[in-house]
Amino acid sequence: MSLPPAPPESSPGRRAWPMVLVMVALMVLGAGAGLYGVVRLTVGYQPYVVPDEPMSPTLPPDSRIVVRDRDGEDVHRGDVIAFDSRAFAGGDSVGDTVFRVVALAGDTVACCTDGKLTVNGKPITETYLSTGEYAQDPMATTPFSVQVPTGTVFVAGDNRGNAADSRVRGVVQLSGVTGFVVATGTVLTPSSLPAVTAFTDAGLPGAPLTDSTLPALRWFLAGGAVLFLAGLIGLVVTLLRNAGRRRKAAAVPPGH
Repeated sequence: MSLPPAPPESSPGRRAWPMVLVMVALMVLGAGAGLYGVVRLTVGYQPYVVPDEPMSPTLPPDSRIVVRDRDGEDVHRGDVIAFDSRAFAGGDSVGDTVFRVVALAGDTVACCTDGKLTVNGKPITETYLSTGEYAQDPMATTPFSVQVPTGTVFVAGDNRGNAADSRVRGVVQLSGVTGFVVATGTVLTPSSLPAVTAFTDAGLPGAPLTDSTLPALRWFLAGGAVLFLAGLIGLVVTLLRNAGRRRKAAAVPPGH
């Protein structure tokens, strides 16, 4: 009784194709994730260098910061915003600047009750204020009371004794706000700004913006790089092994 002939063995190349496709898919996925991260960082975030000290110690002079573009988000008390100086009601200069929002449209902001800023009669404990050489400057505690008009915000520097802010230059048009300062450093090495709870602690609604996208985009970049490298290394290893199998198969005489 004769047995049927054994089926022909699949060639080394055919056996390697599934693994090759898996590795190529990993590379494509990694490249896609990395590209998404780069595009979002480039389009949604801008680098900026703080030229002077009105926002010290939060943003010391010459510090590098990351500004997230404003895309329709509401502005809240406590946000550090970026805007063109022409957005001041008394705008007399051109150029980007950054200040902290301390009052919104409809608020009454005043100074000072027991040395504290008040918003709608509520004293604000501002732990972020500078305690440096200008902290006792008369400008830091000059009395004022302003009701913020519609479509504007009232901004102040953290270094209040040395800041030409809304107390001097008037309120800021919301239409001129271009972004939110979300971190110091660079888009690749950011350090998030400390959370500010001074206004919500005083009983005022609306917490400042918290940006969770920037840290996530760093994971997209790192994860994309890992996937791409893993796929590339796996592809090279697979092709080398397949080439070795082909050489071995070619060295075996027919019929053996």
